[in-house]
Amino acid sequence: MDVDRAPSPEAPRAVMPAPAAAAGRAVAEGDTASALAATLRGAMHVAFLVLPSVGALRAITAEAVTPALAILAAAVVAAIYLLGSQRALARGAAGRSTRTDLLLPSRGWVLTLCVAWMASTFVSAAFVWIAFPLFFLVLFALGRIAGPLVMWGVALWAVIAPVIAREQWSLGVGEILGPLVGAAFSLIAHAVYRRLLQETDRNRELVVQLRAAQAELADSERRKGIAEERQRLAQDIHDTLAQGLNSIVMLSRGARNAHPTAGVEFGRIEDTARENLADARRLVRDLADRAPQTTLEQALRAAISRAEALGDLGEQPRWELRIDGTPRELEPAQVETLQRAAQSLIANVQRHAEAQRCVLTLAWWPDRVSLDVVDDGRGFDPSAAPRRGEGEGGDGLRLLRARMDRAGGTVTIDSAPGEGTTVGLSLPTRTPFTSDPTNPRPPNPAPPNPAGSTPLQEPGE
Repeated sequence: MDVDRAPSPEAPRAVMPAPAAAAGRAVAEGDTASALAATLRGAMHVAFLVLPSVGALRAITAEAVTPALAILAAAVVAAIYLLGSQRALARGAAGRSTRTDLLLPSRGWVLTLCVAWMASTFVSAAFVWIAFPLFFLVLFALGRIAGPLVMWGVALWAVIAPVIAREQWSLGVGEILGPLVGAAFSLIAHAVYRRLLQETDRNRELVVQLRAAQAELADSERRKGIAEERQRLAQDIHDTLAQGLNSIVMLSRGARNAHPTAGVEFGRIEDTARENLADARRLVRDLADRAPQTTLEQALRAAISRAEALGDLGEQPRWELRIDGTPRELEPAQVETLQRAAQSLIANVQRHAEAQRCVLTLAWWPDRVSLDVVDDGRGFDPSAAPRRGEGEGGDGLRLLRARMDRAGGTVTIDSAPGEGTTVGLSLPTRTPFTSDPTNPRPPNPAPPNPAGSTPLQEPGE
């Protein structure tokens, strides 16, 4: 029987219905945002097809502009928009756009489009209405500060363009309020849309984390099921086969003493039973020893691998794991304590530190094991109480201290604004340190450099 494939009664627990439902909701929200982005792109295409055409037609019929000049102005605006849109769609199809957005190719393209539009208003004021779709493009392309400034510049130009073109010397209330109200509406709509994009990106990150958690739990339950199945088989063999063989040894020994004439035959029976009993005991030991176990180093490397898998969600630090001293076997509860603490610290670095590099150092001491997590991020003031609304940093560190306190360990934090952060975890071990001829000394007792005192060094520097 292959116990690695044996069914486990714990297997159904790995389904995780609640996180799976949350992941499904997040994916649905992502699909909604993608559909909204596609609708907005389609509206832009229609606007830049219709408005230049209507402007050219009005310029020819109502303002007596030369047809060739009006058509040329409309064609230049439409052509610049078309070329930029095709480039943007090609970029999105190639997978270079990881966020749900309008797929704008560059700021230069939007600014060029604005200049072409401003030039077209000298041909005819009928092209002024192209400003309305330009509002959205400017806001999306130029950022939080430059976008609104340029948008209001476009709105102002739309107001004064008829005067500059000398088509009229006074402006009505509607001609003034129309572009300004349109700009204000565009600013509000853009803010709402941006908020939706942020929620979508956050949900996508949540989906990745939930799937990683599901995979981790499923693997943990599988290994737990294998271990329990091996333990059950070992116990069954010990309680049935091994005990039966042991009884045969004892009975054959008694029969040989009671019947000396058949001593040779009973001796063979006893020897054969002893050999099979030894095989059964060896099988019991092998089943118990082969039960899957996760070392602390393996758990830390798995946590780092999951962190590196989130690199597609944005800029992430470079991770490194260092091992110092001779590793020893820890109790499963101790491994889990340090594993969960490391996962919490890694999550804090990802969410808050804005670090370029993070180093985890696992050190084995004669009577304890320590884990130092050092990043070169923005740091913080450990003595300042976290305020409401600033995220999970305060609760995360509080829960980390509580977890380590329950296990009999300690937590030390060394950080300052702009100087990175060092978090040190220490947990006493019950396995005494024994000198190894190949590594006779415990780790170097010199503590790691605190964050901000010396920059993180690359290996070999």
